Amino acid sequence: MLICSCHERRRAAEQLATKRADQLAIVTGLLLARDPTVTPESVGDLMAQVAPAPGARAALTRHLVAHPEALTAGGSRMPKVVAEFIYAAIAAGITGLTSPGCALCGRPRTLVHTHGDSERICTTCYSRLLTATCSSCGRDGHRIRSRDVDGQPVCPRCHDRARPLEVCAGCQELRGLKRSTRDGLGYCRSCIARRAPTEPCSICGRDRRVNARTATGGAVCTGCYDKTRTGTVACDECGQVVPLAARADGRIGTGTGKNLCAGCYRHPERECGICGRTRRVALRATTVSPDICATCYQAPIVDCSVCGQHALGRRATRNGRPWCFGCQATDRIDRLLAGPDGTIPIGVKEVRDVLVATHRPRSILNNWDRIESLTLLARLARQHDELSHELLDAEGDRFSVGYLRALLVATGVLPDRDEQATRLRRFAAAVIDEIADPRHQQTLGRYVRWHVIARAKPDRHGRLNATISDRCRQEIRTAQRFLDHLTRRGRTVDDCTQADLDTWLSTRRATRIRFPRWLLDHGHLPGLALPDAVPAAGPRTQLDQDEHWALVRRMLHDEDSASIEDRAAACLVLLYAQPLSKIVSLTTDDLTLDDDGTYLRLGAEPLLLPPPLDALVTSLPIAKPFGAASTLADQRWLFPGKWAGHHQNPTSMMGRLNKLGITTRTSRNSAMLHLAATVPPAVFASLIGISTGAATKWAGYAGSNWTTYAANRTNATANPPQNQ
Repeated sequence: MLICSCHERRRAAEQLATKRADQLAIVTGLLLARDPTVTPESVGDLMAQVAPAPGARAALTRHLVAHPEALTAGGSRMPKVVAEFIYAAIAAGITGLTSPGCALCGRPRTLVHTHGDSERICTTCYSRLLTATCSSCGRDGHRIRSRDVDGQPVCPRCHDRARPLEVCAGCQELRGLKRSTRDGLGYCRSCIARRAPTEPCSICGRDRRVNARTATGGAVCTGCYDKTRTGTVACDECGQVVPLAARADGRIGTGTGKNLCAGCYRHPERECGICGRTRRVALRATTVSPDICATCYQAPIVDCSVCGQHALGRRATRNGRPWCFGCQATDRIDRLLAGPDGTIPIGVKEVRDVLVATHRPRSILNNWDRIESLTLLARLARQHDELSHELLDAEGDRFSVGYLRALLVATGVLPDRDEQATRLRRFAAAVIDEIADPRHQQTLGRYVRWHVIARAKPDRHGRLNATISDRCRQEIRTAQRFLDHLTRRGRTVDDCTQADLDTWLSTRRATRIRFPRWLLDHGHLPGLALPDAVPAAGPRTQLDQDEHWALVRRMLHDEDSASIEDRAAACLVLLYAQPLSKIVSLTTDDLTLDDDGTYLRLGAEPLLLPPPLDALVTSLPIAKPFGAASTLADQRWLFPGKWAGHHQNPTSMMGRLNKLGITTRTSRNSAMLHLAATVPPAVFASLIGISTGAATKWAGYAGSNWTTYAANRTNATANPPQNQ
């Protein structure tokens, strides 16, 4: 009987189908023993996905029949197809299985290569074992990525650098690419990381890229993997079995051929091509640039994935995408200041806009935990519907409170007010409340209100300066101590005796006599007498003339001696005896430039500045490069401060001048004596802004007699000298 070829093919197909059914039944039975919910259809799909060829299917079935423990034992002693099948089964939700892993790294990778005693390893570990000296860069002990035309080994870095740049299919940037196995397109390193599939991490629960799997097949993200991984090899330095930071045979290499943990590993140090110091290298040398240390190389310039700007930032901070520092700072500020509904309240939004407009956003990120004013603003915005000066007053007089208040005032959220006067009144109220006797409270209250605060003279800008405010506080505190002195002696102001008064004035009479004199003038101390005022004894300290003029020359001509601001302020102290509280409050309106030169108004008459002091003063103001002060700076101040809209604090300037060897009081005394000895009192009084009486007194200290000056000038004008 003749049989055609169709019969043979039909018969072979029937045998193959029978064989496939038997293999499916065997594998399904093995999986049902671990997970009763397994169905033949789901197992058939897995086998068709992992082992579509008859040979692979047979190898899978044969190994599982001979070694059924492979489903739960883990390890790597199994064919590649078996490992892939278990990976797919775990990913499909079949329970009771144990994930295989690379014999070297333990990660659930495709076990392509054999290693050692019937174990299998992934391609990464296999490549890591193949090391040689790169024929391009000459580095020894690096794994081989490819070979050149002569068959010499090439390391991965030189291989990548030699490849031409192409347009990435993801970000459309010109980068070195790798082909995707999914769509065959080329992607850069960042886009490859961004396209990697994600799963919920079995430890933290977040949807992240899978870096490893647990024994039950659960996904483990990169962060959890780093926290939970354990070491298998002892550190060659400390001997602890902990995760290694560098392996002796690893691609990083330690230069000493040792296995080192994170605590013992030290990054290699080389000479920085910018500063010349031997430091840890942050940016490795290329053919066109040297090694750069971390101090000189602060951050790479990236194409921000949020704003699109070309700015300093991090390459892979935002889920593997570049993120500039400005957008990072903005994101942090917005998350801090946003309310429960995700919006930033009005009144806080203005401050937020100023902060995100800073030119140095990285400083915000670096000092985030130390910016107390920002945390305070977020807390007040959450607790109150509207911000006010009273809310800030309740927070005390810390620097952060003052800084935040200046921000809110400069942005228009809070009304402007005389802060020194407000703080002085608050201080006075607190001191009065400390006194227990109601009669003493009334007496001190009247003294503070009508004698101290009412007589405090504001500056030419209509505000109380820090120096006057400090003097008022001292007077109030001294008056309080006098009342405490009477209380300790069992007295009141009404029955104060001459002995009580004399005891109080036995020390520091010049400052302690003010309050008793006010009491006496207002009839509170009847029948008592006070000593006469002691005439001023003149300046107690002054500089030697040579030392004084040496300081003047250094501040005028030595550009490296100090900043322009400090040199200008020092010259105004050394030449014109100006107090620092007045110097820091100078404005651009006080400067006048005309054909005759530069004039600075310190008193009633403008003062012609000599060179090179005129150049120093006209260089002001120096823009502040930091924080909100640079954005909200009041351009009228010649000495702008760190607080938005404020000038510098005289105390901080005094500290800087002291570091330059300039003691303010001593230098002012020396300058005043020189002016009094060389210029008539009425003239220099109008130029530097003091009273004529004070100028005359200083002329007396200097031993000058200017009583005949006016007559001599008149005679000289009426009778000019004749030429011989």
